[in-house]
Amino acid sequence: MNDRALRVLEQYEVETVSMRRGRGAYILETKQGLRIFCDYESSERRARFQNCVMEKMRGGGYRNVDRILPNKEGNLVSFDWDGQKYVVKEWYPGRECDPSSETEILAAVRNLAKIHRVMRAKGECEFIESFTAPAPLDEVRTRNTGLKKVRSFLRRRTDKCAFERLLQSSFPMYFEQAVEVQKRLEENGCERLTQSAKENGTVCHGDYDQHHVLLAGQEMATTGFEHCRYGLQISDLYRFVRKVLEKHEWDPRLGMRMLDQYAGIRPLSGEERRLFYLKMLYPEKFRKLANYYLESNKAWISRRFLDKLERQNQQQEARNRFVEMLR
Repeated sequence: MNDRALRVLEQYEVETVSMRRGRGAYILETKQGLRIFCDYESSERRARFQNCVMEKMRGGGYRNVDRILPNKEGNLVSFDWDGQKYVVKEWYPGRECDPSSETEILAAVRNLAKIHRVMRAKGECEFIESFTAPAPLDEVRTRNTGLKKVRSFLRRRTDKCAFERLLQSSFPMYFEQAVEVQKRLEENGCERLTQSAKENGTVCHGDYDQHHVLLAGQEMATTGFEHCRYGLQISDLYRFVRKVLEKHEWDPRLGMRMLDQYAGIRPLSGEERRLFYLKMLYPEKFRKLANYYLESNKAWISRRFLDKLERQNQQQEARNRFVEMLR
């Protein structure tokens, strides 16, 4: 974001006292309170859905969310002279959760359980198919199709670099897990769980991680709801646990503590635990790396690709042990 974008603030009824750069945006001290001015990649429709979810959360007792504020014309999304989109959101003092601190990790897991208890939008927010997560089986089938494309491309590739050779030799190990997950979901695709979520209007955050949890003493705020959607909330828990454990060498004690802390506030059903296990079994990080490779410039493949794959392979045994504990 450049300084010229600040002219967009003229579209808002805000009295700015001071501002500073932060989080790829501008954090504003205003007479109305702390605000953040940032780019917005989605639509007015998405912004209104997002705000509706957050109003439901506030009604349920969780108030510290980054609600989007309307401009002078009543729109949530504002435009500059080039058509770039921006929003102004309520903001909170504090710092991001530290993923190296077990205390803060567990606090963030409890926070996730608390927001899940109030993330319901049945009958309140417009039910929009594009704001609905795909069913677990459909998602896995799509991702496995992508993996097959990578495999086919590698087989046709003649002059392979070190990364491509390692990717090809590692492929069977990860693809076996991907196929196993699809097979199990085809046997029982969690239809009841999906139907229950739809009937209850449950919403997931869609991008919950340490960057979207702000801590200020005992207070906690949750931000970054741009990807919130109707869906299975266990997906948020899976994503957060996986990302944390990748940073902690798949420490099984920490992983089980995270599950216990979450379930102590929002109990998990047997079917949710089964889906959590299958999500953990799926080689998501490998799939993402393989997909990045397929879409990258093959004339020059970054050394970072090889480093990431080597590290992933080194962690695979520890990851498998943790996944086995969930069976």
